[in-house]
Amino acid sequence: MMIDTQKIIFKIMASTNANRLIYYFKRIPFLGRLLPERIYRNLALKKNAAILAFILKVIRKVMGDALMIAILLVVPVCLLETNQNGRYAEYLHVFLMINAIAPFLTSSIFNANRDQYICIQLMHINAKDYIVSTVLLHEIGDIFYLLPSVLFATVWMGGTLLHGFLLTALLVGFSLIGETFFLLFYCKTNIMLNKKAQFVVPVGILCLASAYIPLVLHRPLPLENLLFHPLFLILMLALCTGCVLIILRCNQYHKIASKNLKAFKFMLNGDEILAKAEFDDVALKEKNFSKSDLQSKKFEKKKGFAYLNAIFFERHKLLLVKPVLIRIVCIAILWVAAVIASHFIPDFADKFSNANAILPLFVFVMYFLSLGERICKAMFLNCDISLLRYPFYREKNAILSNFKVRLFEIAKLNFVVAFAVSAAVLGLALVCRLNWPTSSMLLFVLSIFSLSLLFSIHHLFLYYVFQPFTAELGMKNPFYSIIHYAVFFLCYLCTKIKSPPSFFTLTVLAVTLIYMVAAVILVYKLAPKNFRVK
Repeated sequence: MMIDTQKIIFKIMASTNANRLIYYFKRIPFLGRLLPERIYRNLALKKNAAILAFILKVIRKVMGDALMIAILLVVPVCLLETNQNGRYAEYLHVFLMINAIAPFLTSSIFNANRDQYICIQLMHINAKDYIVSTVLLHEIGDIFYLLPSVLFATVWMGGTLLHGFLLTALLVGFSLIGETFFLLFYCKTNIMLNKKAQFVVPVGILCLASAYIPLVLHRPLPLENLLFHPLFLILMLALCTGCVLIILRCNQYHKIASKNLKAFKFMLNGDEILAKAEFDDVALKEKNFSKSDLQSKKFEKKKGFAYLNAIFFERHKLLLVKPVLIRIVCIAILWVAAVIASHFIPDFADKFSNANAILPLFVFVMYFLSLGERICKAMFLNCDISLLRYPFYREKNAILSNFKVRLFEIAKLNFVVAFAVSAAVLGLALVCRLNWPTSSMLLFVLSIFSLSLLFSIHHLFLYYVFQPFTAELGMKNPFYSIIHYAVFFLCYLCTKIKSPPSFFTLTVLAVTLIYMVAAVILVYKLAPKNFRVK
């Protein structure tokens, strides 16, 4: 029965994903013209498109899992443990703490999504058949998605291939235990525990604290003998078998599906509800403004798009300054923690003694710290969604003028973050007496500000060329996400660069200038067609 259900689900999702892929491919400049409108009724071509969509989904899933393992496991261990012999023990500790506790934060059984809405609400697939088959297939699929990353990370950290296979199985096993826990709790109490902040927040704090505090203190739990002991593996196998039986025998799925869909209001318009939630943090609220705030005399000397954007950024001050302040506070906390660690952990400061080694890492850091997508959301929701309905706003010269003014404003915000990063790192160097040459300090600061400008251009450029938001506040053009993944991967590759600071800084400057020129040209040529309400 479950196999037949999955066949039906696969066909429905294949058709849906194929249509989505075709739709967005047709909106790629130049290439989109190669596909005629009649392709939507060409079953043979749609079948190939469905296969391509499935392949892209698998690639995205594998890359996403690899990214998660790199950020949560590999990078922290490599940064905090310089001794290669001690890394594997710390890797196993972080692996167990995160993967044993994180499954108690969320549950796929109790999370509604578009696929569930289409299959259960529109196509009337049996709720139990859908949820059970989807959850079990998800767990089985995770074995294949996670296996390459876990194998690579385990061997890289000093383990064996056999350990990598066993860790992948354990990871999936912990996930299955978490799903069963939430299901049993619901059956007993009628409460979706994964949606209760008073439960999720403490568990999340426990997960992070138990994983990383022993890592910072270099006191990992000795887990190698436990995790790979035959008795522990047999116990996990028995426990997972019991979990599968519980999931198969539960009869509450119709009730669960009804509550899920009702909670998200998918009956009316699921995309709209989810999109509004995504844009809610950048929506203007009238109660936050006084009469004086709405007066525009302050900028009466400005004209055109400079005047428009001056008012926009003034009225969005709270929305835009808040994330900047949060970043500064986080940087300050990390700086204090680093200073304290340098006094208690031997050789901690040595990690920062070589500018050549740490400078490429800050490509990664500045990518995460730069403000971009949030500002673009605010611009779309509170300005562009209305003005794009007028032809003058989509003219080439108007778009280019607007782009330049906004780039300047976004860069100013990102430069504040860049200043905080530069001050923190140089301050740490002075406190720890790292004796950086003055030239290295200047090159470091120049690189940080160049990266800040580069990522300011990047986010705004993608917004104008792809305009990924819809009139209903829907998200997102998949190629917009693919480019973000590609840039993220390039940032990761930059961490492997070993070059003098002068060469690295010149490279960053050159890339920034080239990107700026290319962005201006492409925005001028492509934005008039793509920068519109969809």
